[in-house]
Amino acid sequence: MSALRVALCAATYRRPQGLRRLLNAVAALEMRTEQARRFDVVIVDNSAEGQARPLVEEAAAAFPWPLHYVSEPRRGITFARNAALMRAAELGADAVAFIDDDEFPDPGWLDALLNRRSVSGAAVVLGAVQPLFPPGTPGWIVSSGFFETHRFADGATISDAHTANVLIDLHVLRRHGLSFDHRFALRGGEDTLLFRDLLNAGERMVYAADAVVYEAVPESRARLGWLMRRWYRTGNVEAELFLRGHEASRWRPAVNGLRGLLRVAAGSGLFAANLLVLGLGERRRIVRPLYTLCRGCGLIASTLGHDHLEYRDVHGA
Repeated sequence: MSALRVALCAATYRRPQGLRRLLNAVAALEMRTEQARRFDVVIVDNSAEGQARPLVEEAAAAFPWPLHYVSEPRRGITFARNAALMRAAELGADAVAFIDDDEFPDPGWLDALLNRRSVSGAAVVLGAVQPLFPPGTPGWIVSSGFFETHRFADGATISDAHTANVLIDLHVLRRHGLSFDHRFALRGGEDTLLFRDLLNAGERMVYAADAVVYEAVPESRARLGWLMRRWYRTGNVEAELFLRGHEASRWRPAVNGLRGLLRVAAGSGLFAANLLVLGLGERRRIVRPLYTLCRGCGLIASTLGHDHLEYRDVHGA
C-alpha cells in the first residue's frame, strides 16, 4: 500500500490545559511506519473569540510536525469536525485521524492505526480509549466500566465507531459525499450516524487494539448525573438511527416510542429489584439498570422532539 499523507485533527473549545496536554503528547509520537511520510496536525478552534490561537501558534514554532490552526466560530462539534475535514482535503491528505481535546495519545498510537489500515485496507480503523479518573472519584464509578469503550480483538471487523480515536479514509468519505450532519452540532451522536452511513454504503471498519488514547475524565463527568444524561442522549441517537433505516415509514416514530416505554419499564423494574435485594451496598450493580431506563427515556423524548444538547456545556479545562 502506498505511503499516505495523514492529517491528525482535533477540535477544541475552551480547554487550554487539555489542548496543551494533547499537543505535548502529539509532539512525542513515535512514527516508525512507512505509511505516513506526510503528517500534518490540524487544530480547529470552535470558540468565537479564537481562544486557542496563541497556544497553537506558540507550539507551532518548535513543533516536530506541521501544525495548522483553523478558526471555526460557528458553535457545534459538527462545524468544527467538518472544518477539519476541509482543511485536511486542502492539505492533500489521504486520511484523517481524529482525537479529542480532552485526550492524549500513547506514543505508538498513530503508528498502530496506520499499520492496521495497511494490513486490512479498511476505510475506518478504530482504536481504544482508556479513561483516567481524577483523585477522589468514587470507587464504584472507576470499577463500573461505564466510561470504557468497547474492546475487540485486534483486527476485528466492527459495526460501530466514534471520533474519539479513529482513522478515516478521506477519499472514501468524498466518494460517498459524507460529512458530519449539522443537525447534531450540539446534540452529539453525529459520528455514530456518519459511521453507520459508511457501513450502509458497504465500507468496512476494523479495530486496532494497540492504538490507545487516554481520556482525562473531569470531576464534572465522574458522577452519576452526567452518566444518566449521556445514556439519555444515547437513546436520542438510537431513535434517530431507527428513523433513518432502510425501511423507514410513518410508523417508525410510534415504534420508537413503544421501544422507549418498554425500556423504561424494564429498567425501572430491574433498578427497583436491585435496590430491594442489594440495598446500597453494591452501587455499581444497582445503577446498571439505569442505563436501560435512561436510554428508554431518550428514545421517547427524541420521538417527541426533545433531545439533550451534550455539547452545550464544557467539561474540563
